Amino acid sequence: MQVYKVPNQSRYEIKFVTYNIYYSEILNWVKLNKSIFKKEYDDRIINNIYFDNLSYNCFTDNIYGSSNRTKIRLRWYGKSQGKTNASLELKFKRNIFGWKKRFKIKSFYISENITWAELKKSINLQVSYEGKIWLENYPIPTIINNYTREYYVSADKNIRVTVDRNINVFDQRIKKIPNFSKKTFTQNMIVLEIKFDRKIRKKLNDFLNDMPIRVSRNSKYVNSIRAVNGF
Repeated sequence: MQVYKVPNQSRYEIKFVTYNIYYSEILNWVKLNKSIFKKEYDDRIINNIYFDNLSYNCFTDNIYGSSNRTKIRLRWYGKSQGKTNASLELKFKRNIFGWKKRFKIKSFYISENITWAELKKSINLQVSYEGKIWLENYPIPTIINNYTREYYVSADKNIRVTVDRNINVFDQRIKKIPNFSKKTFTQNMIVLEIKFDRKIRKKLNDFLNDMPIRVSRNSKYVNSIRAVNGF
């Protein structure tokens, strides 16, 4: 596999997981924060298919806190099923630096009437050789999730905050077609993600100390895998 260096445009990324009962407190913290956050975009629904290998390396790298880890997912917006455009995304994390690489897919169709073999063939026809290699090494669709995302940006544009709610998880393991019918119980989680420009790293602790609740660090993929395994 290709070795990726941390690009200059990478940002500090920190992600937290909490529960829906704290949604109002989180929103108030964002809106009343001294960094003066404003809505950056309208809310939208995000859909993801996560891929892994037989050893679940993407999952275990995250669990054990590997400083060099990657997630592979297919992402699209709006309705969960039907014809749309999408992106095959590689999400890299090197220590606390994070960045993405995308392969655009202009014609994408997903439903419970198409097999995973057909869907992956469609993706392979539209991505570069590099994208094909990643799918070859991480060929197993493990999870589909979708959620509503809210976008906020600070007045100086140095801090971005997203709040993900209404998270739905669908187990895809050992299935020939996408599963959108049997949803996994996820304890009404909310995911808060904070992205900082490098130049303000020293302000990070002060910013996080203002958070009104105790939260646990993790990822939606990790929590989704845990949910379908019942722990």
